[in-house]
Amino acid sequence: MELSGEYVGLDGQPQLLRVPCETPDDADPFQGLLSGVAQMRELVIELFGPLVQQAAPDQEAAAPEEAMDG
Repeated sequence: MELSGEYVGLDGQPQLLRVPCETPDDADPFQGLLSGVAQMRELVIELFGPLVQQAAPDQEAAAPEEAMDG
């Protein structure tokens, strides 16, 4: 079993994310799934982390304008 996802970047290029959810035969299959979800989470954080950091200054700059509108 594996988890997969696809992200299409701003450049239009798709990026495929895949993580295995393998467990030993005697292990609980849900443990493998939980492990795969944790690995996918790390991949997503790694992928989107720089984008979030770039957007943060933009959001802070927009905040004073929003306060004036309210």
